[in-house]
Order: sequence, then C-alpha cells, then structure tokens
Amino acid sequence: MELELVFHWIIKTSVMASIMAVLILLVNFALRNKLEAKWRYAIWMLLIFRLLIPYNIQSPWSVYGLMPNSISIPMAKDVNLKINDNVYQISEGYDKEVLLTEGQSTINKQRNTKAEDSILKDLSYGKILTIVWLVGVIVLAISVIVYNLAFYFQVRREPSVADVRMAELMEECTRKLGLKNNLPVIITNKIEVPCLYGIFSSKLLLSKSLVNRLTEENLRHIFIHELVHYKRKDILINWLSVAAQIAHWFNPLIWYSFAKMREDCELACDVDTLSFLKPEEYQSYGFSIISLVTSVQSSQFPGTTGFLGNKNHQQIKRRIKMIKSFHKATLKWKCTAVVLFISLGLVGCTNSLSDSTSVVGGNTPKQSVQLNRSSPVMEGNFDYNKSLSFTPLLPSYTAGYQFTDSSAYKEITPPSNNVSRYLARYGGSEKFFMIHETTSPKGMKPIYFAGMDQGTKTQIKIGDVPATLYESENANANAIQFIKNGIEYTAGTRHAGGISLDELKKICESLAVPANSPPSNFYIDKSGPTASEGLSFETLQPGDIAIPQGFEFQAESSRIKIEGNEKSEVFSLLYTARDSIISIEIGKGDQPFGKSTPLLTPDSDFDTKQIGTTKVLLRKKNYDQNLPAAKFTVPGNGLECIIYMTGQESEVDKVVESILRAYLKQ
Repeated sequence: MELELVFHWIIKTSVMASIMAVLILLVNFALRNKLEAKWRYAIWMLLIFRLLIPYNIQSPWSVYGLMPNSISIPMAKDVNLKINDNVYQISEGYDKEVLLTEGQSTINKQRNTKAEDSILKDLSYGKILTIVWLVGVIVLAISVIVYNLAFYFQVRREPSVADVRMAELMEECTRKLGLKNNLPVIITNKIEVPCLYGIFSSKLLLSKSLVNRLTEENLRHIFIHELVHYKRKDILINWLSVAAQIAHWFNPLIWYSFAKMREDCELACDVDTLSFLKPEEYQSYGFSIISLVTSVQSSQFPGTTGFLGNKNHQQIKRRIKMIKSFHKATLKWKCTAVVLFISLGLVGCTNSLSDSTSVVGGNTPKQSVQLNRSSPVMEGNFDYNKSLSFTPLLPSYTAGYQFTDSSAYKEITPPSNNVSRYLARYGGSEKFFMIHETTSPKGMKPIYFAGMDQGTKTQIKIGDVPATLYESENANANAIQFIKNGIEYTAGTRHAGGISLDELKKICESLAVPANSPPSNFYIDKSGPTASEGLSFETLQPGDIAIPQGFEFQAESSRIKIEGNEKSEVFSLLYTARDSIISIEIGKGDQPFGKSTPLLTPDSDFDTKQIGTTKVLLRKKNYDQNLPAAKFTVPGNGLECIIYMTGQESEVDKVVESILRAYLKQ
C-alpha cells in the first residue's frame, strides 16, 4: 500500500505541475521579447520545486484552490486512507468503488461476473497502474545510469590536454569569471560538440574531429560559455530535471516543459557569456555557434551541458537573433521579473488552504610592473571625427604608466544603430589601466572589467561632472564611469596593486588631450544593405547564389579588421530554413577567417574536386559536419570563400558554381 500512496502523490503532483508548466509557458511566451533569458530560465526552477518537494506549503493565492473537488484514481480494494482534501472519489475497477470524504471511507460493493471477480481478485486497476509506473521508472533510471556510467568510464581514460596555449586561455577565462580553479580540458572522440561533464569533478570535453578547426576566438567563446554553465550549477539542475522526468515519465507536458527549459538554459547562458565579451565580439560569438552546427543530433547526457544545447535549428536561430539584439535588461523589467517569480511561486508552488496534510505521510520530516616606455602616445594628424564621429580624449596624467596600444570600433546596423568605441591601454601585461569611450552610453556593463558592476557603487564627482565609482573585490578591480558631452567614459584597472583610487580619479580628471594618432587596431562591423560599403572587393547579391529550395535570405554583414600591419575583410551572407542554415563567407587579406589552432594532425578532411577551372575542397562524405562544406579561391581576384551548409554534394556544387559564375560576370 505504501507504493500506491507514492503513486497517488505522483499523480496529484503531476496534475498540479502540469498547471504550473502551462502558466510558465504562457508567461514566457507572452513576455518572450521583454523578459530577460536568465529570468525565463529561473522561472523553470519553480517547476522542479513543484515536482520534487513532497511538502504542502499552503497559501490563499494557490491556483489549485480552483481545481475540481474530485480526482478519479484507481486504487486497491483494501485501501485505508485519511485524506483531508475536499473529496477524492477513487474507483477500484470492476470490483469496488471507494469514496473518501474528510477521512471517512464508505465502500459500496458492486456485482460483477464471476470471471471478472476472479481476474480482479488480487489485482486492481490501481495496483496495475502503480506497477506499470514503477516499471517505467526503473527502466528509465537504469538506462540513464548505465548510459552515463559507460560514458564516464570512457571519458575517465582520456588524458587532460597539456597544451600550454590552451591552459593559458582556460586560466584567462577562469579569472575573467571570478572562478578559483581551472577546469581540465579533455579531447575525445566520444562527443561531437564541446560540453561540460560531471557535477563534482567537472571537465570540459572537446571533440577530436572539431578541435583542429577551432580558432583561439572559438576556444575562448566555448570556454567562457561552459564556465558560465559551471558557475551556475546547470549540470546539477539538469540532473534534477531528469529525476523529475523519470518520476513523471507518463506526462508528455512535463517532458515538453523541460525541453523548453533546456533551450532557455542555453539562451540564459548566452546572455551571461555575452556579458563577459566585448560588444564587438558579439557577432563572432554568434558565428562560433553557427560554425559548430551539424546535421547529426548528438546524444546529450544529464551530466553534460553542450555549447549547442539540443542543436534544434529553430533554437539556434533563436539564439542568433537574441545575440544580434542583445542588450542589458532595464531596471523596470528586472523588477517585473522578480515580481513574476514571486507571484508564480505563490500561485503554483503552494497548495490551497484546504490541504492540511501531505498525501504521503502527513508529517514528512522535515608580478612586477612591466612598463612599455618605448611606446608613448605618438604624434599624428589622424581625424577621428571622420572615422568614429567623435575625437577620443586621452589623460595628461597617467600615474607613470606608458601608452601601450589603442583600438577603435565602428558598428553600423541600419537604420539607426551607429555606435563608435575607443579603447586605450596604459601599462604592461600584468599591471595596467584602460580607458573606454563610446557614443552609446548604457551604464556600467561588464565589457572589459568582468564582474565590475556586481560590486559596490558610490556616486562621486569628476570635476563638476557626476560619476559612479565601482569597486569589486570579486573582480579585484575598480572603475570610474561618467558621461561628458554625450560620450561615456570608463577608466579602470583589473589588477591589485596597479592604480589606486586617488590615481584613477586624477586620470579621469585629466582626460582632455585629443587623440590624434591612428589606433593600433581598427574594427568596422556592418550589417544590412550597407554591409558591402567600404570593402576593397566586389561583393555578391543574395540573389546571385543558387540556394536550395526552402531557404530564405536572412542577413548580410561585413567586418574590416586592421591589427597592426595586418588587414583583412570578410563579407557574409546568411540563409536559413526551418531546420538548417547556410553561411557563405568571402574574405580577403591576412587570414580573413582567423588563425587556425591545430592541436592534432589528422588525415585530410577534404576531397579535391575540379569545378570548371577552380580547385574546390569539399568536405568528405559522412565526415564531421562542423567543417565547411566547401572552400576555394575565386580565380582572377584571389578571394577566399568558405561555405557552411548541410545537404547533398550536388547542392554544394550548385552553390559553388553560382558564386564562380557571378564573379566571372563582374
């Protein structure tokens, strides 16, 4: 009988959780463009609480007070319950009907045929359903445990990567997120996409077939993304959701809800990841996601969190759109999210006041400074107004630190988004300070000083201008931010012992020297109809490409990158279908698609094919879909082209031929 009581609690909880799930789905759908992804994910924690906590917390706001007074659940004929819910009518199949009202039991025997009586003599519908439920739980639980144990024993035999460059990159990302320990990185052929594995001794897993094609930028994005999962304990939450799914395996709404929760988990992780990246890296982070999309659905274990999540292409599109339009949530919507969370908790995680006892048991127990003195601010006559629409200001007081380098950024997205940024760095690799200036004031964001905005804030003045002083022990950093003449200035340092607060104030007060030397690095990002403007080569129109049926043109974009003496340009066209993406990138200059970082040296991943007079490298059949489908150099102009897509080789050939044909006409 104890098992049937548990099953009865499972059924009742599943019904209540279904109502809770519908409420969450409605809220998330209604506010999908307003509510920050982190809060949409946080709200799902209420569903896990509702499913797994066997306590009855009562409140007058509970939505379950509106439930019908009776729930029909088959039980065994020798049932002896005391349930203080309003009324539960429980039928016992063909044999008996049990009516339980306020602790009293009345058994009304019904006549049936002798055959039916003999069949149901020892078993009732309640017992049968309980056994079926238990068998389902055992089968699923064993499957999950065996599957994960097999994966665990396979992974534990893989050695951690000893690559110095990767270790330094992991250490940099760990420090940026304020974590104490680096995660070991393991390269294995047991997975297809990067993922985090393990609750207690977490490891970052990379695919052997993928790691050769990852640039340092890709690796940084992957490391930060997975470290965010680690910091938020997403693997533990994933295990809790799997436990709830196993217990409620018969409820498809619960399965669907947790699938949506995992999608929101990845969106929330993207939001946190973007907060640790520079704005000019947002687009490249999106392209890192796109470049890892494969046509093969890899298995995802409860003990892992993958960089691509469930790899549903619709979900990938949602993530790309979110990244494209990413902005920090306003105070208004943060407050709204808190109110919604509390309200849903009161409405969905509490029982009506009529529930005075839990169904199950009633009383369940409760270094030194390295100064670059050979690189002062150079004299020049560079006109920043023409390139950035404002002239950056440099400090006359630098606390003894020498000017090291500078970067300028221009982001143009029609019709109205035109953002300019300037970043100047003073000091060496260990101790330094930076000055960030932008035409898009949005308050302190953890762009260059991760975790800064989570520290204490003090209102001060720089001269007669109001300013905010940020102090963060977590980030081991200080920063001062203020707005003057429509430009937002942020000056700060991230390393202890570098710049004192008094020196930082003096630096801000001395920001009056117009910059007139060209920046060390210059980045220009464009999207929309003007993306091709400013490029030194002829681009293609969306209609020039022979795209397979079902695909629609989504966006065109470009990036001009000047780093020291190196210059590169990339023009991109993006097409999407319901379950697939085609990305065409045309580049010119010094390593336009980034520096490759091979850690392994496998056999060639491509077959060579002659299309016209052009040698084209095509991804091998049934090979890693993370690779470009094709890459080649356009004859005559030397442009490099790579194509990311899935599909038949004939479709890839048509895309390649259309690109070559379009350039031949120019």
